[in-house]
Amino acid sequence: MFRRGVLGLVLVVTACSGGAALQLDSGADGSEATLTVGETMEIALPGNPTTGFTWEVISVDSAVLTLTGDPSFRADSTLVGSGGTMTLEFDAVAPGTTTLELVYHRPFEDVPPEDAFSLTVVVVP
Repeated sequence: MFRRGVLGLVLVVTACSGGAALQLDSGADGSEATLTVGETMEIALPGNPTTGFTWEVISVDSAVLTLTGDPSFRADSTLVGSGGTMTLEFDAVAPGTTTLELVYHRPFEDVPPEDAFSLTVVVVP
């Protein structure tokens, strides 16, 4: 009886937990991704916030896709000031299509961005 209860609990927890997030990198620039409502997408892009640069969302339909927080950063090295990977996480919140546009820049400077990333996101029910 105890085993059956534990197995049932494991199945319920597995069914309720979201699957692994769709993980994309700079190679997805200019492409299309399809998500289902409730699914998470992570975009990992090269960056170095110690220089003042960050990836920023400049265009997205937030009724379809929402940014879940600030980008996270993982350094490639233990050296101070080293570059690494910045990861942005998004949730698919409603069916629809949106173009996600990101720029890599120093938000406090009025100059063209160093880099850009664009992705068409289709969210299905």
